[in-house]
Amino acid sequence: MKRHTIISTDGSWVNALENEPIEAWVQPREGEAYVWGASDSIGPAAVVAKTFKVHSNEIRIATLFLSVDNYGIVLINGVPVIIDEPQDTLAFYNPGRTFHIEPFLHKGENNIVIAGFNSPSNANRSVGNPAGILARIEIQYEQ
Repeated sequence: MKRHTIISTDGSWVNALENEPIEAWVQPREGEAYVWGASDSIGPAAVVAKTFKVHSNEIRIATLFLSVDNYGIVLINGVPVIIDEPQDTLAFYNPGRTFHIEPFLHKGENNIVIAGFNSPSNANRSVGNPAGILARIEIQYEQ
């Protein structure tokens, strides 16, 4: 059985279009990418999703790292995990936060849905007003 699982945003997520990070953002690790919605790649909001497998009920630790320019909402298995307050500061970006998500996971198929929002709320994503979502789930199982 696997002892460690990592699920990161990339072009394999539902509705995900990879985009280049700007220098001010947390830089992605190898094999992961900032994404925005493929259905409206310059729109002011994006929703991406991924189904993933948890291999055991014996989870030692599970975390979600999330970096969003500008703010976001995250659901795991339909349960709200993160609901950021909307804000309209163009210079604001989220450098990344880590959340413990053990209570939201179960053995078998799980899903995560992330909605990202650019600021101001009606502003399209552009070179002068970038937007992106980077997420990384790390699950460590008991020995």
